[in-house]
Amino acid sequence: MGGSIGGIVTAAYLTKYFKRITIIESDDVLSDTFMKSTPNQLLDYRCRLASPTSLGRSGVSQMYHSHVLAGEGYIILQELFPQLKDKLLNEYDVRDYSLKTECRFVVNGFVLNQDLTEDFLWLGIDRFTLETVMRKELCLQYGNQIEWKCNSRVVQLIVDQSLNIVKGIKYRQKHHVDSSSIDLYGDFIIDCTGRNTSSVKWLKERFNLIVPTIQIHFGAGYVTFVGERFKTGDPSLDSKHIIGYGLSPPDKNTGVGIIPIHEIKTMDENSLGTLSTFTLQCANYEYPPNDSYENLLEWIKEKLDPEYYSIFKSTKVCSPLVSYRRAIDDRKCVEQLGKKWPQNYVLLGDAMCTFNPTYGQGMTHACRQARELGKIFQENCHKLKDISHIFNRRASAISEECWLLSTTNDSKTPTLKIIKTDKNGEIKIYQRGDDSAPTENLQPRESLMLQFMQWYNHWFSQCASKSRQLSTDFYRVMNQHSSPFILMKPTTLLAVFHTAFINYFNLSKK
Repeated sequence: MGGSIGGIVTAAYLTKYFKRITIIESDDVLSDTFMKSTPNQLLDYRCRLASPTSLGRSGVSQMYHSHVLAGEGYIILQELFPQLKDKLLNEYDVRDYSLKTECRFVVNGFVLNQDLTEDFLWLGIDRFTLETVMRKELCLQYGNQIEWKCNSRVVQLIVDQSLNIVKGIKYRQKHHVDSSSIDLYGDFIIDCTGRNTSSVKWLKERFNLIVPTIQIHFGAGYVTFVGERFKTGDPSLDSKHIIGYGLSPPDKNTGVGIIPIHEIKTMDENSLGTLSTFTLQCANYEYPPNDSYENLLEWIKEKLDPEYYSIFKSTKVCSPLVSYRRAIDDRKCVEQLGKKWPQNYVLLGDAMCTFNPTYGQGMTHACRQARELGKIFQENCHKLKDISHIFNRRASAISEECWLLSTTNDSKTPTLKIIKTDKNGEIKIYQRGDDSAPTENLQPRESLMLQFMQWYNHWFSQCASKSRQLSTDFYRVMNQHSSPFILMKPTTLLAVFHTAFINYFNLSKK
């Protein structure tokens, strides 16, 4: 269920193990507008349209916003679609960008050391184009195995409660809501429909199963657009195509992300020759305006450092300013249910766990989970009825890595709100407030481990600004090549503690 990036990658992995794969997709993603458009037409659609609904892509409201395909996700796509990279580079005017020479990241107020011990490549492309090209490649490589049912929406699960198994789904044509639903049976069903999946509701209705969830609301939002960068007069900025300034609440609740998506030919010597997605991010409800670029520039001037204002002031806007204000950390703790979870049914990608989009983890998280599902089938030693439980355990470990990176910072937001639902259905709401804005909800309690991680995160960032190896380790984690726990190796721990203690000592002397 779901034909976006998570569904495409999952289908590609499972073609080795199933004769027939059916993708139920709510939008008309196989229309000529998507499948027969030239690269320039796709770019034109991407730049002109203010909303995905303009192209009938209502199911993915964040389609036109800034996305990052981290290094591990890029590797996975190249393994699945061997022709994809050459096609993108040669036909779509995109290219790889070096994080060692073409990137500038600021984390917790510290610029990461750019003299990395190894390089990492990011693909400079927007999600709309990437997803469209991937769908074409999927149809080319596996067209005989894969059946698409577009403009269709799943309305219920077909289950056998006595065996605790999902046997299929009921779906209906989206434009014929009054028509009878159609039964579709399958050996294994994967929900890739995203954060707003109906699986939680269906499992409650059909199995009386309550999925434990955690939602963290931290007032996140952003404005994004496509623009052409021009020289600012500062070579240290103009030479960096990828620029990131991370949020660091409660002191810094605004951030910036600039990701190149398309190379352009121009006679203007002041142009940097790229179209990029520009993103202004916020936490704590300090939303950037999107009513006009002039007002957005004033917001940037007030909220961000002068160097970022100079970049945006010298940028030509090439698309509408698109706002998004529904980003939260949202996790479905399926691993807690063990064998109570039904057989032959799993959640994958955003349907299982979503994160603060600032960290650019979502697409690669889904790709890694799809690869893990493929590995479980490849091991060829598990009974089909056990695979959903095995996957839940392994996929949750992948989610935990991304969750840790995202929520450590998000939990510092002054207006933090946490909603927890346990497996008995009991809901508890925790909300941080102050004397001027009292709340009836419980105050969130930060565990000692979370407090330590927040402290450690700050001092690690300071160390990484001066250390080639620590910056490289951070990039390995950010690209999901390695677990976050490599940032706590014994030598790294000693370096971080030493830096913190020296700083405290200097402060005490003052």
